[in-house]
This record gives sequence, structure tokens and C-alpha cells, in this order.
Amino acid sequence: KHLPVDQQVPLCKIAQVVEVPVGEVIIQQGEPGDDFWVIMQGTAAVTIDGREEATLRPHDYFGERALLQEDPRTATVTATSKATLLRIGRDSFQRFGLHEKLRFAHRKAVGGGSDEDVPTKEPSPKTAEERRLITEALRKNKLLPMIASDGKKINQIIDRAWKEVVPAGLELISEGEANADYFYIVQEGGFDVLSRSRGVNVQGALARKDSINYVGPGGSFGELALLYPAPRTATVRATVSSVVWVVDRKNFKEILSRSAEDIAKQHAKYLENLTILDPLQAAEKEAMGKALTEMMICQGETIFEQGQEGDTFYILVEGEVSVLEDGKEVRRLAASPSKAEYFGERSLLAKEPRSATIRVTSETAKVLAMDRKSFDMLLGPLEELRAREQNGQTVTPVSSLRP
Repeated sequence: KHLPVDQQVPLCKIAQVVEVPVGEVIIQQGEPGDDFWVIMQGTAAVTIDGREEATLRPHDYFGERALLQEDPRTATVTATSKATLLRIGRDSFQRFGLHEKLRFAHRKAVGGGSDEDVPTKEPSPKTAEERRLITEALRKNKLLPMIASDGKKINQIIDRAWKEVVPAGLELISEGEANADYFYIVQEGGFDVLSRSRGVNVQGALARKDSINYVGPGGSFGELALLYPAPRTATVRATVSSVVWVVDRKNFKEILSRSAEDIAKQHAKYLENLTILDPLQAAEKEAMGKALTEMMICQGETIFEQGQEGDTFYILVEGEVSVLEDGKEVRRLAASPSKAEYFGERSLLAKEPRSATIRVTSETAKVLAMDRKSFDMLLGPLEELRAREQNGQTVTPVSSLRP
């Protein structure tokens, strides 16, 4: 973060992408080192004298001392999953003069810090409007590009956040403090950002209104705490009674490190109680889980309209939707993670226009979707599933299918 923007391009040019298989030792304690590493994907274990001290996840870094001086490695880092890393060598780093412009936060060990003792609270319920505000705050934060276009991870972060009321004058962050464990999104009110290092007298700043920045509703601060533990670079104080959403570093990093396999297995669990998919084998359901697209849809939004051509099958896993025929509600479908519902299969089986409109009636609804092409490519045409069902189980007549 201390590196000038015009020097970030040279840094990118000298970084090499390295693929590491599970079990491979990346750096060895006691050996000389001249490479700095950043984890892009995967996980790694840090061991010192044979004891595991920390787990590294995406966006953690290690080996930074090797860029600055010739010290032996103080720990061993071993890949605990298939991993993709960025590697920067000391020679290239110093050739560009980056050792004079970039400084690292002082750390006791190689890892991204211990998350074990970070106090957290239970997630708070959120309205559709609150989810929109948090989504936009995450997407516009320039220091969190790794999640800006990832709707699944954004929804997981929103699901985990909790709400706190902050009285006027309370400092959520104090400049120089080492315990940087939380990221904040402003729901209501506002905060002044104050910094001694930039010549601002923190104690008198509020009276003179000479803060270096102001964060209002939809803004966010403390994002570097999500990536690695570093001393806070400014004080952030509530100017009025305010409301914030809070995300802790441990949960944020766990969400980032969730693999596609974990997500596919979760999706496959939703499929277990769907009768239309009973003919599928476990492996087929897992393959389908990998291809499902997760969406969060807000109250009042229409998933599809009656009369439209349809080629997508939907699974409702959280929330409630209304089924409307000719503008009149005929029934509602409600789902939870333990009892999913489905709709839209009629258009796949009978190749007919949508027979009803589906509209979200709950605050939000979580939906998994798969188009016909993906389904046929992975599992064969739905007609084959019905034929398989006919041979071993009860056939579902087309007339009884949902919209």
C-alpha cells in the first residue's frame, strides 16, 4: 500500500506465477532465501521447528525479508492444497529500486497473523436494501478487487456480517494500533478519518473539521485488516451516532479460500431432496453442483415472465417466490437450506414457453440456476432422466410440472 501507483506496474512485470502441487515445500527453515511469495489460490502451512504455527490463505504473503537482506528462512512453508502463487526475486526487486520505496509491516512470523482470538458476533438479519448497500460498498472498494465481480463470495460475506451501533465520538480504529481485525461498511451516519502522520492533530480535528477523509453511508474502511495484520494508518471516529456492518478477517479469509469443490458439495446437498433429480447418482449430483450458478434476488424482482421462452432450470434454496398465472397468484414456494424447491423444468422437458411468472416475495431469495445446454452436456437430456425414472421409479407427467 505504500508503493506509489506508478511503481506498481514494474512490480507486476517482475512477478512470476508459480503452480505448486499439494505437499510441496515452498521454503525451508534455515535455508537461504531470495524470493518473496504471495498466495493467489490455495493454502499453505507454516511450521517452525516442526510445529505448525499458522495457515496461509489467498492474499497472505511470506518471505518478504528475503527481498531486503540475506537472512536464512525462519520457517518452513508447505502447500496444503494445490496452490497458485506469485514469486518475486530479490535481484529483480532491487534492480527496480523497489527496496527503497516499499516497506512491509513488522510481523512476528511468516503468516498473515493469528485469527483464533478475534471476537465475532452472530450474523445480523438484513433487508434487501441493506444487502444492496453492502454489495455496492464491496464492489467499489478499490483495495478488494478479488471479490468485486464474484457474486458468490459477496453474498457469503454479506451473510456473515453483523450490525453495530456506534455512538458519536467513538473511535472504531486508532492510528498505530496493532489489532487490525475488522472491516467496516457504513449503513448510517458518518466517520472522520484522521492521521497524525499526515500532520493532522487528531484530538482537535473534529472541532476544526480538518480530517483527511470522511466516510458516509455506503462507504467502507479498515479493508487492509481483511488481507493481513498491519498497524492502522489512521484514526476513524464517528462524527454522529452511526450504524455499521462488521466483517472480521478470519471469516473473510475463509470465504476467499473456499474452493470450487467445497461450493459444489454444498450445492449437491441442496439437490438431495429434489424428487425430479432422484434418478441421478451421487457423482452426477456433484457434477451438477459444480455447474450451478448461485444468485441472490431481491424482493419484487421477477425471475421469469409467463410466455417467455425458457431454457433455465431453477432451484430455490432460501426465501419465497410467488407463482402467478395470468397475473393472479396460484401458489407460493418457500425454501430453506434443508428443504429446497425447484421450478422452470417444464420448459426444459416440454420445450414450451413459460406457463407462469415467478416473482420473489421474501426480502431476498437465494437461487441456483442451470441452463439447458449445461445440463444436457453434463447429465444428458432431461428426457433421459425421465426415461430412467420410468424404468426404476414413478414417471412425472408433463402436465404436473412446474412453470
